[in-house]
Amino acid sequence: MSKLAWEMQAYGASKDEILESVTESISFKLSGPGMVAASYLSDAQEVLESNPNAARQYINIAKLIMFEYELGFNQR
Repeated sequence: MSKLAWEMQAYGASKDEILESVTESISFKLSGPGMVAASYLSDAQEVLESNPNAARQYINIAKLIMFEYELGFNQR
């Protein structure tokens, strides 16, 4: 599986697209990456029963943000 194919399966978009969207968001500019990650987790909660795949992708995006912006998580 190619890197892009994996990103599409895991996140629903490429890593670069997600990170660009994150850094351009008003939440990021006003509150930082932690708030953006929290927002994705809230979105996951909202769709968990109706769309489990979307919930999984939101959770993966939140993890990506936590790792990318070094929010205290070490990826092994």
